[in-house]
Amino acid sequence: MSMPPETQLRVAHIDVLLDRPFNRSISHWRFPSESESRWSRVGNQTRPILIGEHDALEIDGDSDALISAPDGGVLHINGDLNAGLETGGFQEILIRGDVSREAKIHADGFFHLYIGGSMNGEITTTDSSKIWVDGDFRGSISTGNPSTRLYVDGDFDGTVSAHDSPSLFFLCVKGFARHESIRSISSIGYTLFNASVGVSDVPAGLYPDGPERRVTKKGNSYSRWCVLQQQ
Repeated sequence: MSMPPETQLRVAHIDVLLDRPFNRSISHWRFPSESESRWSRVGNQTRPILIGEHDALEIDGDSDALISAPDGGVLHINGDLNAGLETGGFQEILIRGDVSREAKIHADGFFHLYIGGSMNGEITTTDSSKIWVDGDFRGSISTGNPSTRLYVDGDFDGTVSAHDSPSLFFLCVKGFARHESIRSISSIGYTLFNASVGVSDVPAGLYPDGPERRVTKKGNSYSRWCVLQQQ
């Protein structure tokens, strides 16, 4: 089966917020006969699969084996990601379920990812990415260059590092994130780090507010984040 209507609407909403990272998926749902991609469908995936730049694959179940898309493409997983995923080029990925602890995602190029469940595995990006997680983020992410945008609708209890030299990192957490976790991200040395946290273990307000604040020659802070509510 295709992604259910409620998931399609959710992705369409996010697509507008993030400046259309899932355009090919939405175009396919609206006008399937006009799709420029070669769509195919499999059930639960238990063997490795290779897809090409103009391919679009829909998995009606879980992904339990390596998926390689070195030149880009579109991938829909109507279940959980439990294995490796290697991508490059312009990649558009929708995962309706969870990303398990065993799953490792490595992405070169422009990487656009939606996770309907929770993120428990590893993500490594070398270039620009836009990632939306509807559940909790408990895994790890290695951010790319020039920019990484991560949105977490649940709680954030993951780890962050820079794959190469730290550049631009934008983080939005609707749920809970510890202040120490956010502060440690700011100390990585990103050219620019901005974050918004829905709930934390410190008073609502703007941070950082102490001697750790780094300031440019023009008086701007390299890093700033806001906390909307104290737990």
